[in-house]
Amino acid sequence: MSAGTGIRTAALAWATVGRPTWKRIMGRLASVPFTLAVLVVFLLTGAITGSFLSGPPESMLDVAGVSGPGLKSGSWWSLFTSLFFATNPVAYLTASLMILLLLGLAERKLGTLAAAALFFGGQFASVTVFLLLTQLARYAGDGWLGLMADSALIGPYGAVLTVSLAASGRLPVLWQRRLRTVLLSVSLLLVLYVGHAETVIGLLGALLGLAAGGWIQAESGQPHRHRSTGRETRNLLALTVAVFAVGPILTAVARTPTGPLALLRDVVLNPLPTLGQLEFNCGATVEASCLEAGRQGFAGPFGLALAIVPVVLLLICADGMRRGRRMALRIALTLQLAVTALAAVYLALFALIPHYPSRPHTAAMGSGFAHILPLVTVPLLLTILLWLNRRQFRVETSPSARRKLAAVVGGVWLALTGSYTLAWLGAGGMARDGGLLGLLAELSRQYLPVPIPNLYQRVFAERNSLESFIFAYSGPVFWIITLVGVWSVLLGRHHGHDSGSNDRAAVRSLLHQGGDSLSWMALWEPNRYWFSPDGRGAVAYQQHGSVALTLAGPFGARQGHPAVAEGFLAYCSGHALIPAFYSCEDRLWPLLRDRGFHRVAVAQETRLAVRELEFKGKEWQNVRTALNRAAKTGVKAVWGTYEGLPAGLRAQLSEVSEEWAAGKSVPEMGFTLGGIDELMDDEVLCCLAVDGDGIVHGVTSWLPVYDGGRLVSRTLDVMRRGAEGFPGVMEFLIASAVLELRKSVEFISLSGSPLARRPGDTDADTVNDQEAGEAPEPMPAENFARILDVVGHALEPVYGFRSLAAFKSRFRPDYRTLYLYYQDPLQLPAIGRALTRAYLPGLSLRQGARLLRELVS
Repeated sequence: MSAGTGIRTAALAWATVGRPTWKRIMGRLASVPFTLAVLVVFLLTGAITGSFLSGPPESMLDVAGVSGPGLKSGSWWSLFTSLFFATNPVAYLTASLMILLLLGLAERKLGTLAAAALFFGGQFASVTVFLLLTQLARYAGDGWLGLMADSALIGPYGAVLTVSLAASGRLPVLWQRRLRTVLLSVSLLLVLYVGHAETVIGLLGALLGLAAGGWIQAESGQPHRHRSTGRETRNLLALTVAVFAVGPILTAVARTPTGPLALLRDVVLNPLPTLGQLEFNCGATVEASCLEAGRQGFAGPFGLALAIVPVVLLLICADGMRRGRRMALRIALTLQLAVTALAAVYLALFALIPHYPSRPHTAAMGSGFAHILPLVTVPLLLTILLWLNRRQFRVETSPSARRKLAAVVGGVWLALTGSYTLAWLGAGGMARDGGLLGLLAELSRQYLPVPIPNLYQRVFAERNSLESFIFAYSGPVFWIITLVGVWSVLLGRHHGHDSGSNDRAAVRSLLHQGGDSLSWMALWEPNRYWFSPDGRGAVAYQQHGSVALTLAGPFGARQGHPAVAEGFLAYCSGHALIPAFYSCEDRLWPLLRDRGFHRVAVAQETRLAVRELEFKGKEWQNVRTALNRAAKTGVKAVWGTYEGLPAGLRAQLSEVSEEWAAGKSVPEMGFTLGGIDELMDDEVLCCLAVDGDGIVHGVTSWLPVYDGGRLVSRTLDVMRRGAEGFPGVMEFLIASAVLELRKSVEFISLSGSPLARRPGDTDADTVNDQEAGEAPEPMPAENFARILDVVGHALEPVYGFRSLAAFKSRFRPDYRTLYLYYQDPLQLPAIGRALTRAYLPGLSLRQGARLLRELVS
């Protein structure tokens, strides 16, 4: 390539990418003059005073740090001058990033004057609360906060956290929740594990900012929203687990950590001390340092690597939890309970130390006990939090993957322990170490990341070369293999549900052969499957109690659907299950009617013949208005799969979803109603209404429907409007779908609206049955239909199913009734409970009570 061509290419790249990016960056910087001023003063002050490497000189502490004694002496200016200093290079880097990112965000959202006022006001308020709190702690004789009463506070941490969390009241729901979770979690983590004065004032500033943010949110008329989608709940829980997982490592690298959980370093990074070690190290004075009991007990040179196994395992579990893996939740719960139990052992060991009659020892004993108590309460609270949200984790690891993991881990452990046992016996360990109990103690020191208190402590040199080699390396080898195995299972494609077969690729292949308009939902979690013996058909269902609740009818080659339905009925009969075919078309009715089934209409599917549809006439005025408004405002329909969309549009799609969920007083529904998780399918199309500035106004998703391997239809699933969406955005999106999808399919389905049947559905079915010479539906079916009507009407303010059905009617669709087929009227109460669990899988007792209040009101 010639030099001239290279220059032209570089010029084109600068013109198309470089210059717009540079302008955007400069525009952002120009919008935050106060932030830039604070950052420049902060860095210049550090450079002029030579504070970058080791903090401000001691002669300048009256100016660089604010403290109670300094304020008493009249150095009131230190309250604000201390904002422009830090204590070491890491602190300078951290503070600079906080100023640039967090203070800059606050200035953009609040304005320069409001951000400046909250910045300096936050410093005043957080220092005031800190001094009050530490003085009270000193008066109460506390050995941690009380010692900070005279500490000099250096740095802008409290002020920056106050103003940034105050500005969170102006953020969209998704980023508001994420910013608050991250800042509060990290602030609490630093206080609990590091515990320096700067971390305490940072947490106080964060709490003050959170209160200010709530006030700003209320003043701006935004409701306090706490509801989130299941996906975002999993993200936040995974983030919390990951943040607290790195806490013990943080205490290991921090200088002189003093936080309440700093002792957890000794639970994770050291073996537990024996009672004798505690008494020897502590004596009559119980200090935090007395838990620095011997660091012996780890296996060979990889002892520290073995010690961080819980941390790495929790980080792997956090990523698995983000993906909804139930196995990751179970492992995280087990680890948190293990840490709680080990911390409880610490408390027990302290309680067993003999008490001396001297009063100072008693006070020190109480202080030490109070400092160890958080070791139990914090992991226990995290365990309770995970347990209460366990319903959000619905992705089960396949039995074959679990069996394979257990076989590999168990086989490796048996091989390693067997090898060491043989070496131990050959070296005379039975007589040397006191029998089998000694062997158990040796094995515990090899494989437990936190060894149990050892009664058989021998030096490394006493073992022969073979025994020493296996002792030193068996633990790390075992845990490396275990971590790799857990990682591959949690993050790989080994997930499904116990259903006779977990091969979703087979389900996808059968769906290509044929299915109903809702059949693609069979691929969603937590559906399980029954496959016909010949593998040519299947039924997707959920089991709730003794009810097998299907999602639509059988899928696979259409001519085999009756045989597949008969096979599924036989399967249910053989396993004492109650079959309930839900949201099924009427093709199965002749077969099921002959078997004594009854039916009740549960929804009306709306279908559009897109190739025949023209938006002409008075009845299409709303649709034409929406299309015209979109054209005038520069809004266009953007089509693509979720993964194929640009990252910015995907992020906004999540924001739209969170805004939608935040407006609900109960959890988002499942079963036949998809969300963001269900969009992540390469065969599901997304349609976004995007304006010229790249803002997403609304989103719809369209599921494929196949027949004989040919795409014949698309079914509407997700419908969510952005908070700033223009009026008529949904009409625009569906009209755009009509114009786009008519190129590939003959008709589309706007799906059915749950609990939104048209008046007279049941009566019409009964009349048709009577005209055909059939017995009318029994009275329980009519009562069940009335119950559905009442519940649908009561849920209208919460979910708006009937309003959705009325909206769909604007497109003058053809209606097709969807039925619930059931065998015995006495089974309807159990089927009703199964429907509730299917549609509201994450409904807790408290949320159920809230929903009941909504229904009553």
